Amino acid sequence: MGLEEYKQEFDSEIKASVYGTGVSTKAAFLDAVSNLLLDHELESEFQITEYEGIGYRQHRLQLDGYVYGELSNSMSLALVDYRHEDNVITATEIETIVKRARFFLEDIDYILNNAEESSPGYGLAFDIKNNAFDIQKYKIYLFTNNQMSNRIKSLESDYIGDIPIEYHVWDIARLFELSKNSALKEDFEIQFNEFSDKPIPCLSVTSGVDYQGYMACIPGIVLAKLYNKFGAKLLESNVRSFLQIRGKVNKGIRNTIIKEPNKFFAYNNGITCTADSIVVNTSGGAPLLESCRNLQIVNGGQTTASLASALLDKKEKLEDNIENIYVPMKISVVTDENSAELVANISKYANSQNKVSDSDLSSNHPYHIRIEQLSRTTSAPALNGQQFGTYWYYERARGAYAQETHKATAGSKKTFEAKYPKNQKIDKTELAKLVNIFSGRPHIASAGGQKSFVHFMQEISKCWDRDPNVFHSYYFKQLVCYKIIFKATDYIVKSIHHFDSYKANIVAYALSKLSDTIDKCYKDKSIDFEYIWQNQRISSAMRAELIKLTESAHDHLVAENRGKQNVTEWAKRVECWVQFKDQSYTLNAEFANELVSRNKIKDGEKTGRKDLADRTEDEAMIELNKIKFSVWTNLQKWNVVNKVLSPTENDFVNCAIKIYTKGLFPSAKQCVRILKTLDRARAEGFPE
Repeated sequence: MGLEEYKQEFDSEIKASVYGTGVSTKAAFLDAVSNLLLDHELESEFQITEYEGIGYRQHRLQLDGYVYGELSNSMSLALVDYRHEDNVITATEIETIVKRARFFLEDIDYILNNAEESSPGYGLAFDIKNNAFDIQKYKIYLFTNNQMSNRIKSLESDYIGDIPIEYHVWDIARLFELSKNSALKEDFEIQFNEFSDKPIPCLSVTSGVDYQGYMACIPGIVLAKLYNKFGAKLLESNVRSFLQIRGKVNKGIRNTIIKEPNKFFAYNNGITCTADSIVVNTSGGAPLLESCRNLQIVNGGQTTASLASALLDKKEKLEDNIENIYVPMKISVVTDENSAELVANISKYANSQNKVSDSDLSSNHPYHIRIEQLSRTTSAPALNGQQFGTYWYYERARGAYAQETHKATAGSKKTFEAKYPKNQKIDKTELAKLVNIFSGRPHIASAGGQKSFVHFMQEISKCWDRDPNVFHSYYFKQLVCYKIIFKATDYIVKSIHHFDSYKANIVAYALSKLSDTIDKCYKDKSIDFEYIWQNQRISSAMRAELIKLTESAHDHLVAENRGKQNVTEWAKRVECWVQFKDQSYTLNAEFANELVSRNKIKDGEKTGRKDLADRTEDEAMIELNKIKFSVWTNLQKWNVVNKVLSPTENDFVNCAIKIYTKGLFPSAKQCVRILKTLDRARAEGFPE
């Protein structure tokens, strides 16, 4: 795919996002770019702001998003230049646009004296003025869907007072190159002597056909420089790479770097890595690690990032301390065939300073696999004279929808988009936000996609462990209904109320209030999800209710007596939700009469469970047919020695063996139990 095709596809995705979510074109573009940068760990997730104003010298002010980097103490400001026509953005235009963010910083006092207190710009200006952030550097980003002039090489850094400002321009060509790198996941080689002349002792501890294990001791200075150079490439497989670098553990790491660097080895658990291959030099006697290909830090990201941050800290001047630090390093050399499964297991089981739970495993969690399967098999009703039903596409892996269309021919692409319309796509972070909102957690949904997703996965993992069968077709239909309600509410806020500021927060609080009110005042009632699913829209009575609720949410969020001046930050506070939740509210009689008995919901859930059970049993029979006879005989021999399986489980193994020895195929329910037995044996170390 070339640049022009990429731009067309990118613009098409933005239009679909605008249509599907109701956000502005600027917001959709910034969200897409933010996700791309986040994937490469180039920036954290931007908070959409969309502020425009006039400064004290009649300069135009603009700010479309911001994010505070806690690790680097940097404030990143985003500007969006999105154009519907194709043309080159010139050096003069770029300079003009980026100055709007600089003027914003210069005119903080003027903004506080003249801007509306409820505006996003006012809230951020207030926080900057009152030192809510420990800002040591500003980064101003310009994101554009057009190409930059070839004459533009770079923008010189300057200062606001004594705080440096960096300028970064990302045009469509640069975004394209970044996207290509993401898709291709290019190999990279590390020569350790490029970062320090200190030796890295390395010892082989285990080896096999598909696995080799090594223990090494890597100098802290090398690890810090590696992270500062390669960044995201080192953490692509780290299941917690999206988590914030914060908390007591990280403070402890930093304190050790400052006060007791010589004891870092004793206090730190070290890092766990994978690599495609490594080179160990034994010519000098003691084996030394020389190089490796595609190094991945799957545990120990906090240790690595903390060392890198300390190295960059100009105030503390800790380079000498880091020179005296050594970090234990476990390296697993894996093959392409087993890398995905092995990395996931290493991430799950390896010792680390912060517990890694199944919830951290993101898209590989069986919940997401289940939802993906349901989205491909649960057809929405055919509407408006259509001869076929469409599907709501659950994007378990970022960019999966785009990949489906990119690899398709023109004809098959058209067929795919007819089956899975662009406006019927739900990704993981969006799903997390929807569930958080309708579960009465709007403050968490307002905290940003990353934090919202982490909290969601913690809750979902608990539910999955208790009973995975609650996630069935009816559950999926409810998720889709959440999206339909959300889209309708978003449209109300934007097009009826014209609340351009804090739209996402207003929607989240209004819908959480709706769910909470029904739970409190109508305990045996529920939203009529069946109506919404069958019609793929909300009723007029519900629309009227949402108009009233969104106005109430807006008034609460921007109230003069709010707990924090910055409305965006106030919406993230649990106190904000508690205050709104405690406000009395009565549903309109027309909408209240549309609520259905929870027994209807229970009937739908029973049907969903039955459908899931039938599907699971069918899948188990197919899966069992794929397993070789030798697997079962080897399992039987392994269990004689290890005595892991219970007598009942051993009977199931014998049942599987009889498929081949006596031609007796088990029942559907037995197939499920046989596969569960095999899974447990694998978890207990059965090598297969």
